[in-house]
Amino acid sequence: MNDQNEEKRLQELAEKWLNGSITPEEEKEYAAWYNKIEEGAHLDIPLASGPEDLRAQIYARIRARMKAAPPIFSLGFVWTRAVAAFLILGGSAAVYWHWAHPHPSSTTLAHQPVLAHDIKGGKNGALLTMAGGQTILLDTAVNGRLFAGGQVAITKTLNEVDVSATDQPSTPGLLNELSTPRAREEQLVLSDGTRVWLDAASSIRFPGFFGARERRVEITGQAYFEVAKDAARPFIVQVGKASIEVLGTGFNVMAYPEENTLQTTLVEGSVRFCTDKDSVLLDPGQQSLLLSNGGIKLVKDADLDLAVAWKNGVTAFHKASITTIMRQVQRWYDVQVTYEGKISERTFTGEIPRDANLSELLKLFEISKIHFSIDAEHKKLIVMP
Repeated sequence: MNDQNEEKRLQELAEKWLNGSITPEEEKEYAAWYNKIEEGAHLDIPLASGPEDLRAQIYARIRARMKAAPPIFSLGFVWTRAVAAFLILGGSAAVYWHWAHPHPSSTTLAHQPVLAHDIKGGKNGALLTMAGGQTILLDTAVNGRLFAGGQVAITKTLNEVDVSATDQPSTPGLLNELSTPRAREEQLVLSDGTRVWLDAASSIRFPGFFGARERRVEITGQAYFEVAKDAARPFIVQVGKASIEVLGTGFNVMAYPEENTLQTTLVEGSVRFCTDKDSVLLDPGQQSLLLSNGGIKLVKDADLDLAVAWKNGVTAFHKASITTIMRQVQRWYDVQVTYEGKISERTFTGEIPRDANLSELLKLFEISKIHFSIDAEHKKLIVMP
């Protein structure tokens, strides 16, 4: 088959994939074309200096194909003809999804195969524990005033929880706590106007009002901050024995105990990451990594989109192992992940909306010959070779 006929055939298969009419035999034919890469076949791409250059050139062709696709590719969440397969190169796999809108429509998602027993992604919700011991489950709380007392008022709106000081005594108040279990996230506005996005399996401890010298909160897990400017009172985020000092900025902190590093990624402004042994000043676009040995590594050209993808409604990973990705899956889909047989050593790159069902995320790994079994009733996921 010459290149022109092959391209026409691939377009035909892609359209069938999108509208749900592709047969199992045609699906195998479609995926097999990409699998030729493992066998040394080329994609009319010039020779590259190494696997990374080759991968970048292939990605460029994928993006070019997306732009050249017919109008059907602009509908909600769809799989482009460059999708539906993994690119296996140098022990790595690149997974690509494309959608035109941040939230998939039920119409387009209906074309995607899903498991009979599936697991949905997380949603807004958290447990609010006041300093005096009162607890409020935000999942079921109605919008409006949730709490008022001790110079503090807590109000729930459609998308966030607002904290305000009804009176300001000379000393700061006791700490309240907002905590998210797995498969929940929440947004919080502190009394100074600072906005906080709290990821799944995370928590923030905060006063109802801040003192005259500083604004200090404590977090676990992952959070994104947009700090209200106040030159007289630096904002300090305490993360275990480390701290992040800032006047006014936007930054992400990832401090899950099961991850290898504590990551602070600066989007705008300026922050200083500190431990009892060392400190580093971050400029926008930089990331600090607190390593397990206590050292601090500075990444000068951090992937900002990757760091804040969760806050923007996307599950994303870049050159990540299957075990790293599954840790995200555990937190967002609230499943227990176990492994059978040898764990793949390949790495994967990709992204998908957070409101996608678990089966939609797993389907592309299946194409790369990594298989799964979902026990939705007991919220278990088994990863198999």
